[in-house]
Amino acid sequence: MLNRIVCLAAAISIFFISTCPAAQTSDANFGIICVPAANLRGTASHESELYDQEIMGYTVKLFEKQDNWYKIQTEYGYVGWMTEKSFYRVDEAKLKQWKDCEKVRIVKVFATIYSKPNASSQAIAGVGMNVLLKKDKTLIGGWIKVETPDGRIGYLKKENCVDAVKKDLSQEELRKSIIETANLMMGTPYLWGGKSSTANDCSGFTSTVFRANGINIGRDSSKQAVEGKAVKYKNDFSNVLPGDLIFFGNEKVSHVAISLGGKEFIHQSGSVHITSFDPNSSYYEESYGKKIKAIKRFF
Repeated sequence: MLNRIVCLAAAISIFFISTCPAAQTSDANFGIICVPAANLRGTASHESELYDQEIMGYTVKLFEKQDNWYKIQTEYGYVGWMTEKSFYRVDEAKLKQWKDCEKVRIVKVFATIYSKPNASSQAIAGVGMNVLLKKDKTLIGGWIKVETPDGRIGYLKKENCVDAVKKDLSQEELRKSIIETANLMMGTPYLWGGKSSTANDCSGFTSTVFRANGINIGRDSSKQAVEGKAVKYKNDFSNVLPGDLIFFGNEKVSHVAISLGGKEFIHQSGSVHITSFDPNSSYYEESYGKKIKAIKRFF
């Protein structure tokens, strides 16, 4: 992985400022992320290392509070500190209501929720891939009415979302969908600890792509590397399929990429781009062929 890009992290933090209200009940020990991407840090400080991000609609468990920060645990099991404006506090009953309600999931890298069903109205929020929103039955033209976890109501272009239910796809369909999703993020900038479609690190990129296709994998490349089924790949990579994950490192795994099938793969390293093991390809980068640790298949 690359070194942390501090200035980019700061810019992303500023961009994602929100004013989500907090529930006032004393037993509200859960939170639903209500900003496009909430930063999880090592300590209760904006200057602390960015551990991870979680995006709107996903839930966290709340622990101790320190000033305007909460120690939380994400659905991935990460523990760190998040500002209280990052989530909407709820009790267990309201948490269940949220999890049980009909939702839509954003499928674009970036989309805007508007106050009215037209793009000239006031913007409510900008959201990225995999964001979850409460679904309303109201359809006006090509617009669908939605609600954020903290109760903001607006309209979203229907083409920007799908129903948030897992679809049964054939392996061939799933491989095609994973590559299409990955290609949507071509050029996305690198952010250490980032896990959104607008900025991510290598494992944040792969986990975002897989999550968008109904597959939950570990957050870090080292955790992803112990999952899935090992592929005994041939020297020419002819048995490596689209959607397989390729792991790299020196002494231990430190980088991950998504195979496009054969010798090419897409990954986040400085930005999301394509690289090839083929010396005759314009995408060739010699160092990667020397650092392969494993290839894993997840479906």
